[in-house]
Amino acid sequence: MVQAQSADNYYRYGQRKRYPIPDSGNGFSKAPIKVTDSRQLREFSIKGHKVMAFSKKDAITRLKHQKKI
Repeated sequence: MVQAQSADNYYRYGQRKRYPIPDSGNGFSKAPIKVTDSRQLREFSIKGHKVMAFSKKDAITRLKHQKKI
């Protein structure tokens, strides 16, 4: 039991967790995940207003938010 408590992976309530080393090859990394948006902005013309949006529905929402519709 004493050996189990002294092991590297042992976590006791109130202590900091020990995370694996980033380059240990076990799949864990401390580098933040970069999220990329695969959608492209397109130009829409709605009631004479030109707006860049992902879809026509999104363009209408953006114009309503700007209080142009």
